[in-house]
Amino acid sequence: MLVLRMPHLTDKAINPGYHSHRNLVAWLLLTALMLFAAMAGPFFVGRIYCRNDLGAYHLPVRDFYARQLAQGEAFDWMPQIFSGYYVTGDGQAGTYHPLHLLLYRVLPLRAAMGWELLISYPFMFAGTWLFLRRLILSTAAALFGSVIFTFSSFNLLHFIHPNAVAVVAHIPWLLWSIDIVLKDALRNKVYSALSAIALLTGSQLLLGYPQFVWFSLLTELVYAIYVLIIRRHIPRQNCGPVFPCHDCVGCYTSTWPDIFMAKCIGVFIGGVQLLPTIDALLHSARQSAHAAFALTGSMHPLNLLQLVAPYLFVDRVVGQNTHELGLYLGAVPLMLIVWLIVEWRELGMLKYLAWPTFLFAAMALLLAFGQYGHVYRSLTYLPLVGQFRFPARFIVVFQLAATILAAIGFLLLLQRNRFERRQKQTAEAFHYARKQNAFNWRQLEFIWLLAAISMAVALTGICFDKQPYIASLPLVLVGPAIFIVAALLVSWTARGSFKALVGLILLTALDLGAYGLSYSVYPYCPRLADFVANIPTPQKNVDGRVVASLYRFEEPGLRTGDQIVLRGWPRADGYAGLEPEQLLDYHQLPALRVAGVRWVLRGPTTNEIQGLVPRDDKWLEVPDPLPRVRLVAQTIQSDHPAADIAKIDITSQALTEVPLVFPAAPPGNAVLVEDLPGRIIIQTHSQSPQLLLIAESYHPGWKATINGRTCQTFRVNGDYIGCVVQSGTQLVTLEFQPSSLRAGRIISCVGLGFLPFCFIGMWIKPRF
Repeated sequence: MLVLRMPHLTDKAINPGYHSHRNLVAWLLLTALMLFAAMAGPFFVGRIYCRNDLGAYHLPVRDFYARQLAQGEAFDWMPQIFSGYYVTGDGQAGTYHPLHLLLYRVLPLRAAMGWELLISYPFMFAGTWLFLRRLILSTAAALFGSVIFTFSSFNLLHFIHPNAVAVVAHIPWLLWSIDIVLKDALRNKVYSALSAIALLTGSQLLLGYPQFVWFSLLTELVYAIYVLIIRRHIPRQNCGPVFPCHDCVGCYTSTWPDIFMAKCIGVFIGGVQLLPTIDALLHSARQSAHAAFALTGSMHPLNLLQLVAPYLFVDRVVGQNTHELGLYLGAVPLMLIVWLIVEWRELGMLKYLAWPTFLFAAMALLLAFGQYGHVYRSLTYLPLVGQFRFPARFIVVFQLAATILAAIGFLLLLQRNRFERRQKQTAEAFHYARKQNAFNWRQLEFIWLLAAISMAVALTGICFDKQPYIASLPLVLVGPAIFIVAALLVSWTARGSFKALVGLILLTALDLGAYGLSYSVYPYCPRLADFVANIPTPQKNVDGRVVASLYRFEEPGLRTGDQIVLRGWPRADGYAGLEPEQLLDYHQLPALRVAGVRWVLRGPTTNEIQGLVPRDDKWLEVPDPLPRVRLVAQTIQSDHPAADIAKIDITSQALTEVPLVFPAAPPGNAVLVEDLPGRIIIQTHSQSPQLLLIAESYHPGWKATINGRTCQTFRVNGDYIGCVVQSGTQLVTLEFQPSSLRAGRIISCVGLGFLPFCFIGMWIKPRF
């Protein structure tokens, strides 16, 4: 076959991909930068992120954490909520994560929290790019996948849950490391990847969100099994004349047991967080939850309509909880998945990746349905996993799988775009007329069908516009408009338009950014001082605790956040992930008085309390709250303190779990000498042995000494600490030293000591 080569035509001129690849990569990086800038904008102009749980929980807890670090004091026990709370065990502050220790020790609160929230996204972007680059061998497609996963609806809507996003950010890095361990032949890379697996696993656990660590573990397991099956008879990458055999892992060396070892080391490294979390869980209200608790937060199947109609519902979702139930993938990623199906024959070897990914996405979606999918119930019987709620959070796994499929679809569309441009430029260069039937329009039928489905769903919703759950007409029509524009851009891209390809990337960024950031970032980003100043507090500056909302653990209702502690007011109730089990019923006046509560916020759960004194339109006052520390000489054993607290004289009597008998005598005096988080010193004086009552939440981790001698602590009045003091003057010191924290620190140190074992294979002779 004779091929003519014109002198003025080169491969650079004929192959448009040679010129456009760098431009495409630049556009993708610019898109990611624009999305990150939109997210970080409020931070860089001096604002604070306080949407939803950020202001209700994370900001108050991190304020306490930062102050304790600045003063060089313990931060494991937070006295400002629940009359004292094991905040390290709750985990949401990630108090022992090295990054958190550094940020909150060095930077001011606003800066530290801002960087904690933002840093997860570039970290996730880089990890996703590395992982996808190994999977599909295309820089541009990998970058596009990194954009749509990093700024996916799940990750942007969950901006209000920084620990969750941070754990998710580790998943692509772990998958990348596992891929290297199972595929690569170079020993240095393999065993460095093993150490990365150990450190990343430990980092995930130290972030304190075990549910998302479970999602990560499940994803890693599925991917490792996939690689082991698909590459059973395929030699390792880089195996050949490039490297000498002594640099190779070994032809017959199996490295999957090393992954298990690295994961175990990672679990040890995270022990300082994992054991306190288990401790807090065992003392939380979740232990008394009903059997259906694990199915709370299931995603109703009607939420599938979000995929084609993102703004159809008033709250965008069926179920009101937008950030937990947001499923939207974006118009362009969904169309690329459809394009992948249309172009299935062009996949080649990538079909062995696409098929399992489709199955994994379907399984994740089925698990997200929870009680509606009838599959998640089987997981609730697993240890610890049965304590998790919100099966809908499996959406993150679904969106990760969808990202892989969309990246493959983008690669196929990119190949089509380059082919069409090459055909066009070659025809123009040789003055040939391009054939009009070079492009098969039938390939776009399903793309436009998707846009038509979006319009049909929107029109159906408009027919029910008087129903309270359907959004306004303009908002409903936004979804179809995005899909129509996306279909046009996909069509023009498939016909060889590079400008349409760039438009497709920009539309993806605008679509995902507007959907996520409009919910989690931009509704309210005030200055920190303004946020604190607008927190409602009692008018009178009188000492005492506050009760804001008294919803029982499993009772539905909007909880009042912990913002008030930023104004210096401690709470006897609170808002946290692992709500501690409280035995008293704080709807009763005696329970409030025992807790030292002075003020009660008016609300649906507090207006019914009898005996409170109205002060204004927001606050009720508790008459005669009892002192924080006091002595009593009369005790009554009780197994039902919630009922018995109203039957005793709480000023001179106390309820105890064990029988205690004291001689009749007037109550002595107790004076607070020091009152710090996790450390309380009290001086007592009495004529006879008596029971010292401290209005601080009881936990077995509290250790007491009297004049330097160890003393046993008791649970008194249902929820508080008590200990027996002898006659005369005594100095009582209580310190919070839970065994879970001590053991966790030791285990973490052992895990770090085991880390060199990840490299042990480098000194063992490989098997050839």
